[in-house]
Amino acid sequence: FGVDVFVTPPFKNWEVFSNEENIRDPIFDWNLTQFSTLDRDSYTSGSFSSGGRDWVLKVYPNGAGRATGNHLSLYLLSASNETHYVHAKLRVLDQIRFTHLEKQVEGWPDSTTENGWGYDKFIPLADIKNATKGFLVNDTLKVEVDILSFSKTDFFSV
Repeated sequence: FGVDVFVTPPFKNWEVFSNEENIRDPIFDWNLTQFSTLDRDSYTSGSFSSGGRDWVLKVYPNGAGRATGNHLSLYLLSASNETHYVHAKLRVLDQIRFTHLEKQVEGWPDSTTENGWGYDKFIPLADIKNATKGFLVNDTLKVEVDILSFSKTDFFSV
């Protein structure tokens, strides 16, 4: 009967994974003006900072993937292509009654959406074009993201 004992050297590098929930500037709004004339496949917002990270919103006015031609597609992306866990709310704003269409995203980025979080079928184009729904006012569509939390990894050396 024998015992093998292994002694490993102490760790010199540490990695601490945490979830950041107290986000500074969690909400970003983006107005897509002259919506009816948008003719490119996709549009990307300017970069914005939330919680010390840089982000962009990406909209496909005529849909992406299986939603092409009948839905608007909406995504949140990391501007620096960082990979982290995110919990956020994406919205298309009702500019009349304020009954916004909201969908949550939570998880690691979907590699099929260029390191982003979102939906191919966010809202039917018929709902956007229906004036009584209030999503398109004066040919302007307003989208918004509310970042609730994201993962953070800190590295330490001893």
